[in-house]
Parts: sequence; C-alpha cells; structure tokens
Amino acid sequence: MIKRLIDYIKEIMHNEQFQKIFRYVFIGGLTTFVSFGVFWLLAYPVKMNPNIANIISVICAVIFAYVTNKIFVFRSKCRTTKELVIEAFSFFSSRGITMLIEIGGVFVLTSLRIEAMISKIIISVLVLILNYLFSQFLVFRT
Repeated sequence: MIKRLIDYIKEIMHNEQFQKIFRYVFIGGLTTFVSFGVFWLLAYPVKMNPNIANIISVICAVIFAYVTNKIFVFRSKCRTTKELVIEAFSFFSSRGITMLIEIGGVFVLTSLRIEAMISKIIISVLVLILNYLFSQFLVFRT
C-alpha cells in the first residue's frame, strides 16, 4: 500500500503540469518576499512614506512575477517586440483585474462578518488560482 502511494507520488512529481504549478506557486512565494523586502527597505531604512513604499513594492513584485513566470514557468518566447508588449500588457492587465477581485472579495467576506485574515486567506488562494489560469490560457498561451 505504501509502495503504491510512493509510486503514485513519484508519477505526479514527474508530471509536467504539476511541475509547472509547483514552480508557479514557488515563484508566487518569492514574489511575496520581493514585495515585502522592497517595502521594508523603502519604509524603514529610506524612511519613505509607507503608502508610496507600498505602491513601489507592488510594482516591483508584479514586474518580478512577470519576468520569472515568463522564463521559469511558462517558458514563453516572443519573436517580436510587439508580441512582448502585448504579452506584458495582458499580464499586467490580468493582475490588475485580479487585484480588484481580491479587494472586492475581502470586502464582501468581511461585510458577511468573516474575520479579516480568514477572508484574506480565502480570497488570496482563489486569486492565486485565477492568476494561474489567466497566465496559462490568456497571457502566455501555453
């Protein structure tokens, strides 16, 4: 029984789609660290206004997410500058849409008297899935 379970796990681990999802989630974690790192650097040592530091950190995180997802997850190759601009615009537009969905979702769940951090976790997981689907089928078209 245990051997079959281990063999099944090995089979899943070698699945290309699983590896792509795993890399996507891993890069999502790295993106979070980039966002927090830039925010901390700007807000504390540089003593920048926290709101401006937050905006800059989010922009840096989205750029980091685009570049790393393009290279390591979806392995997208653009033949022309026009293709690259369209792909980048699609990525940033989809992230903008999902950020609005996240803000609205947390607002709705908290208005239903669900604790704020629980609401944030629920919506963040749903938005992660939505971001992956947007990236997979609309942005990088793999």
